[in-house]
Amino acid sequence: MKKIICITTLLIICARSQAIDFTDQGEYLGSSDCIVCHERFYELWSTSHHGKAMEAFSVSLTKTLEPMTEPIMVNDEKFIVEFDEHGGILRGTSPCGQETTWRIRFSFGGRNVRYFLIPMDKGKLQVAPVAYYVHQGEWYDSAGSMVRNFHEDEPQDEALHWTDRQLTFNTSCHDCHVSQLEKNYNPEDDSYTTTWNEPGINCETCHGPAEAHVKAAEEAAAKGEELVDLKLLRFHEDLDMAQRDATCGPCHAKGTILTRDFTPGELYFDHYDLTSYEDRDFWPDGRDLGENYTQTGWMANQCAISGQLECIHCHTSSGRFRFKDNPNQSCLPCHQERVDDILAHSHHSVEAGVTCVDCHMPTTAQAFMSRSDHTFRPPSPAATLEFGSPNACNLCHHDQDAIMGNYNGHDKANVEWADKHVKEWFGEDSGKPIIEQGRIIQLCREGDWEKLPEILAYFDNPKCDSPSAVAMLRLLNNCPFPEKWPAIRKQLENKHEWVRATAAASLQYDDSVESTTGLLNACSDKFRTVRIRAAGALLARNLAGYTKEEQTAYEKAHAEYWNSLIIFPDRWSTHYNQGIYYDRIGKPQESLAAYNKSLDLRDDVIQPMINASMVHARSGDSTNAYAMLERALKVEPESAMVNFNMALLDAEFGNNDDAERHLKTALKTDPEMPQAAYNLGILLARKNSREGFQWLEKAAFLVPENWNYTSTYIYFLQQNGRMAEAEPMLLRIIDTDRASAEAYFNLAGGMEREGRISEAMAVYKKAKLDQRLPMDAKRYASNQERRLRAAQ
Repeated sequence: MKKIICITTLLIICARSQAIDFTDQGEYLGSSDCIVCHERFYELWSTSHHGKAMEAFSVSLTKTLEPMTEPIMVNDEKFIVEFDEHGGILRGTSPCGQETTWRIRFSFGGRNVRYFLIPMDKGKLQVAPVAYYVHQGEWYDSAGSMVRNFHEDEPQDEALHWTDRQLTFNTSCHDCHVSQLEKNYNPEDDSYTTTWNEPGINCETCHGPAEAHVKAAEEAAAKGEELVDLKLLRFHEDLDMAQRDATCGPCHAKGTILTRDFTPGELYFDHYDLTSYEDRDFWPDGRDLGENYTQTGWMANQCAISGQLECIHCHTSSGRFRFKDNPNQSCLPCHQERVDDILAHSHHSVEAGVTCVDCHMPTTAQAFMSRSDHTFRPPSPAATLEFGSPNACNLCHHDQDAIMGNYNGHDKANVEWADKHVKEWFGEDSGKPIIEQGRIIQLCREGDWEKLPEILAYFDNPKCDSPSAVAMLRLLNNCPFPEKWPAIRKQLENKHEWVRATAAASLQYDDSVESTTGLLNACSDKFRTVRIRAAGALLARNLAGYTKEEQTAYEKAHAEYWNSLIIFPDRWSTHYNQGIYYDRIGKPQESLAAYNKSLDLRDDVIQPMINASMVHARSGDSTNAYAMLERALKVEPESAMVNFNMALLDAEFGNNDDAERHLKTALKTDPEMPQAAYNLGILLARKNSREGFQWLEKAAFLVPENWNYTSTYIYFLQQNGRMAEAEPMLLRIIDTDRASAEAYFNLAGGMEREGRISEAMAVYKKAKLDQRLPMDAKRYASNQERRLRAAQ
């Protein structure tokens, strides 16, 4: 679990989906009113994981659990669950021996894990610090189990404290465990009086209110007539495939909620955005870390993309797998030939009992919660060798513990064994599209922008699915090269609404006329998420020269955008994002008020502090800017961004020693931070410190396209009688293929002044052929080359 969380494309090209109007269906009654006529369905639902998504912590429930015999240490506290005649209590003991008890009110989950809710102050329901692993009957540290297993060479995850607001049910995890919830949050005192009609996901969640239906059924029965007008949403008859899948999506996705009024019949991207492979919850090849983010994988599922598969083909409305007794039947009728000859296709013996699901939907787990891969892609040991992701072959043959969350990487020799067999059976190119996609995502994650042409070309690859395109667009936000903008603008025309929305969000950072025009068009997109992202990107732009129709479309989209920023007043990130909004439109006081409200809800996050500091600084209030950074430093003393900004203010105040100290701390945390290297280099080079020249050189090579960094290094070389080092440095800068036009021209000019005409011509020629340089720079280089050639 992340310490701080910030802020099914089925190729549907159709008219905008409309919400179902439930007004005529009356009130919600609860599933108990369904029993009379639908007893069999009620029995199936009430015993399902949907029906039991939340249940009271009762005596009957405790009989299904193994009692705790010993307390569990969570951080420095001890906790034990004790059953009693009312259900049970949680007893906690602090390091100093003070005991606290909480009555356990609810259990939720149950398929793999049971979490428990205890009442806290101000109406909050908190996830208890201990949870129960159903399959082995064991109790464990709930928050500690949520730490994700990243690669050893990556920043590691940290466990939340069990009282963290992200583990507060009312705040974070209510929508998928109870039905017809009313949060009833009071922002005045940060309290809740949360209610719900029924625990679990009930019938009316998908079918709408049942009052009118029950009344009509009773009247028809009294008259001995058949009920013709059900006065109820019929999931199969009234919704199309995309609408049905969209009803399942919100609870099986890691994404962003943009509205609070989703109803069955609407589409996912009218109300939500979605996380993709830009997040470390996914390996570069798209395998997820083990958490239940089915929706992202489903977006890459070729059967779903083709429009021939939907959630309820395999799952009942209560969540059960329809083909538990014969999993291969789930692949019919489309794959009849392979199902009929599964032995030949799988290359496994009858005794192995291999099914389609074993290979195409391998199971992994995170926090003891198992899930199956819903991309349906074939096993790819080659991807494991390259990216470290799990694969079905080795999960089954060598790493079965990983199925329940102990995946720490397959042994290389085992993977090579599996890769050898897969390639013998299915050819050397087996898994090639997976490898190709993973390499592109990896290049973007690593910021290898020298490969930018290759990255941008992948957008046009037929194998570039919507999750890949979205991940690329989001990661390209870190790319400094303007060559990316035409390719990003082109994605505004993508057939996938998810991709269009992400492209619109990315274009916030390009204020060209072409991008502004494209964003205005996107404000009229059929999907609300696209419109919201376009409006956010257009914020604070001058639209005076555009048509009335375009301005009106923007105003409507802006209203939707603003609504997306206010729907969760109990979350710190809501007010943080409002702070950004007000800052962008030039309202510093409103911005600061929003950041302060964010910090009222959560005082251990530094993002609002950093942003508030910048608002203060731009308003000329350096004192409060510095105070806010000092506050942030207490939370994260090693933060590169906090230390860098403090150094800038230290220098402004004339405290160069403090500035130097903060810059060194920033670079210790992030050695690749060019602006910190540049500023530290200047401070030290003024004292003719060798270390200063090293930092200036590093800054220049970290961002060779930044002439200011390069020219500053040259300036200090000149000031200290070391000008002979300038030309070799410029040659190396140009060899990076990322040099600025000024670097070329400075080098060529020096050579020309020394009479080295042929060498100068070669530099101008190289500049002329550099595809990254602006056209006027290449034109100038070409003219200079011709001039020198003519003078020879």
